[in-house]
Order: sequence, then C-alpha cells, then structure tokens
Amino acid sequence: MQILQDIFDSISLANAVDILIMATLIYFMLAWLWGRRALQILATLLGMGLFYYLAASMGLVMTSVIFQYLWAAIIIVLVIVFQPEIREMLERASPMRYLGGRYPNVVGHDVVAETVKAVAELARRRLGALIVFQRRQRLGSLILHGKALDSLVSAEGLLAIFHKNSPLHDGAVVISEDRIKEASCILPLSTDESLSSRYGTRHRAAIGLAERCDAVCVVVSEERGEVSLVEEKQISTFKRRIDFHQALQQKLTLLGHENNSARSRFMALLTSNWGIKCLALATAILMWILIVGPQTSEVGISVPIQYTNLPAGMEITGKWMDRIDVRVRGSETNVANLKPGSVRAVIDLSRVLPGLNFFRISSKNLQVPPGISITNIRPSDLSLTIAAGSTRKIKVSPQIVGSMPENVKIIVKPQEVEVKGLASEVSKVSGVVTEPVQASELVEKRTLTLPLLVKPDSAKVDGVFPVYVTVSMEDRSP
Repeated sequence: MQILQDIFDSISLANAVDILIMATLIYFMLAWLWGRRALQILATLLGMGLFYYLAASMGLVMTSVIFQYLWAAIIIVLVIVFQPEIREMLERASPMRYLGGRYPNVVGHDVVAETVKAVAELARRRLGALIVFQRRQRLGSLILHGKALDSLVSAEGLLAIFHKNSPLHDGAVVISEDRIKEASCILPLSTDESLSSRYGTRHRAAIGLAERCDAVCVVVSEERGEVSLVEEKQISTFKRRIDFHQALQQKLTLLGHENNSARSRFMALLTSNWGIKCLALATAILMWILIVGPQTSEVGISVPIQYTNLPAGMEITGKWMDRIDVRVRGSETNVANLKPGSVRAVIDLSRVLPGLNFFRISSKNLQVPPGISITNIRPSDLSLTIAAGSTRKIKVSPQIVGSMPENVKIIVKPQEVEVKGLASEVSKVSGVVTEPVQASELVEKRTLTLPLLVKPDSAKVDGVFPVYVTVSMEDRSP
C-alpha cells in the first residue's frame, strides 16, 4: 500500500500531462495497428521485453545478459518487419500534411453527375470498376502509376476505360481537379484481417489506399453489381442511384462538409474505442512507473519530544532530551510541504516508576503526516529520572528598579502561583518574583506583562507554557 501511496503522491501536474501525452501516442498506434498482423508481432516483442525486465529484477544473470545482447538484433528485426508500417506512420504523422497549404479538391457537380451515370451503367452490366478521387493529400508514392490520360470526366470515357476489352480496365482511375489524370493504376492492398471475405481485391485496394490518405474511392463489384463508397476504413454500399449520388456529392462538392466531417471525426475520437483507450492509458502508466517511478525524497529533520501522561505527584529530574534527529521519506511534494511541528515524537509516561526509566523510540512514537515515512531515528533510546514531586502556592512579588511615587499602589495579577517540583526543592523556594522592571517604565506604560522567576531554578511554576504576571499601577492620591 505504501508503494501505491508513493506513486499516487508523485503524480504531479507535469507527470499527469506526461502520461496523457504518451497514452495518446500509444492509443493512435494501437488504433492504427488494430486488426493487423503487425500488432501480434508487436505484442510478442512487448512480452519478451517484460520477460527480460522480470529476469533482470529476479537476478537471473545469464537470461538477462542473453536478452540484453539480443535487443540489438531485435531492433534491426523491428525495422525490417515494420518497414511498411513505419513508413506509413511517418507519412501520416508528417506536419507537411497540415502545413502544405493545399486545399481539398472540390469536384464540380457535372463531374459527379457523369461519374454517377457511368457507375450506374457499370453496375447494371456487372463490370468491375475502381475510381479514386484525389483530395487534399497527393497520392504520389502510395500508388503504382499507370497510363497518364489528363482527359475530361465523362460517362462514356469511364465506360470505355472499364470495358472488358479495354487495355486499361484492370486497375484504378484517378480523378483530380475535374480531370481523369491516370488509368490502370495499382493501389496498395489492405492487410486488415478483420475485413469480411465478401470483399474482393478491388475493395481491399480501395480500403488500403483510404487507410493511408484522405482519398475517396468508388468500387463497383463485378460479382454482385454493388456500388460501394470507401473513405478511411468506412465502406458504404448503395443499391439506389439517388442515394449514391447524394453521398458522393456530399463528400466531394460541399465545402462545409469538410468542417462537419472534421468535427464528427473529433467527436467520434472522444467517444469510441474505450477498450483501446483504457489499454493505452494503463500501458502509459506502467511505462511511467517502470521508467520514472515514484519521485521520492529523503531529508533529515530535528523533531521535538512531547512527554505526556506524567502521573500526578511525580517529576522529571536531572537532564532530559527535548529533541531527536530523524530521517523522513516521501514524495517530493509531501516532503517540501513539511512544516515545523508537523512531525513530533510522543513519549507516554503513564507507566513510569520513581528512579531511572528507559524508553525505546520507534516509528510508533512518531506522529507524521500522511505520505511520510520514517527511515531512521537517532538516538533511538532515551532515559529519564523520575522522582516524587510536590506543589506549593507562593505569593508573587514584583522587582521594581528605582523609586515609585508615594501615592502609587502596585497591583500584581495573579497574586500567587503554584510552584511544583521535587519535594526537597519546593521546600527551598524562597519566593517568586517578576523580571526586573524600571519604575519609570511602569509609570509611563501603567501596565506591563512580565515573566516570572523562581528561586531555586530547579522548581517551576505549574503550567505547560511560560506563565506571565501582569503588574499594574493604581494611583491612591486624594
């Protein structure tokens, strides 16, 4: 429990932000790899890393040394195995995607109408087709470029390209800036194993490209005559021409949809994939514990000793310790917030006997704030001499230096105090007086509060705190 308490106390605002940033990065990586074969390989490598950590913690020298030398080879294997994923991740994380200054291509209504007309006819004839609309991001190295055309978009032209006897029908058509830029292009296939088996090569190629950029793909199924619209990892299938027309027009021609789409994606990001988010947060916290750990601090302080429950009629004689030195440990925040008196040593004297008494000071005798623990006490033993005590009421006399006016009366409050100590010492007390005060000062200020002096010094005025007596002046003139 103390370890958990130290961890909780160590999570400051900066550490919380650190954990949230790492959890966000882990979440995006897991969400991107979820369902891919690379995730299984990554899980295996993480398991090997955990096994290495446990072996090193348990002192398994040979196992930990072998794994330590293997990590260099494992890093190379990681680069080779994850080469496509690493390249794709770097491309998606590149700030040039957002700083390039390009705006999404806004496709004209006539281009959408011609595309819908061609797609409807292709679906009726059961001719497979794959059409890609380039938007903000360039396709560049994502596709294997085919035949450059740079022609107007027309239903007749698209039907001619995807006709079975056409040399350009096998591959994808790329439309950008209201023109057919290329035909017979090869797209990257998706490696998502969760895709349904009903999707063929064209659908996997469309999803594979949509996973890597913001392009919109139109797929016509040769087997079923279905029309599908693919954006990111979402596949929408349409059976009615009007529904497909409206969906394609909304994605390609409405400028306001870009902001609405970004807003909806942001809301979906906040409300979806709770399982992956919890896993990412737990992984980030575990990494913080293993790498950073509880940020504790240890300092030495001087602690006052408080003696309690001394039986009536007994007194402490001779010299006794009023402070001890201890070392305290806790989070940096808790240690920095320690105040004087927040740590105290309490010694219970309820069972003392007359004579020499010995006490062992342990952490049980120390009162500490939550989150603070004691690591060392010095000295840990103390001794007290206890003897029978006595009390006696004695009148208080003021010590006034100089002469007072004849018509002035000195009033002392209280007039007497109780003196306690050893019986032999109390019997020797000759009187209790105030500290010396100048007569001129008393005349000027009229009222003074002064500490008391007891003779001999071994006796004390009864009270936990120093007792002060008030000396006032009363004028008796007629």
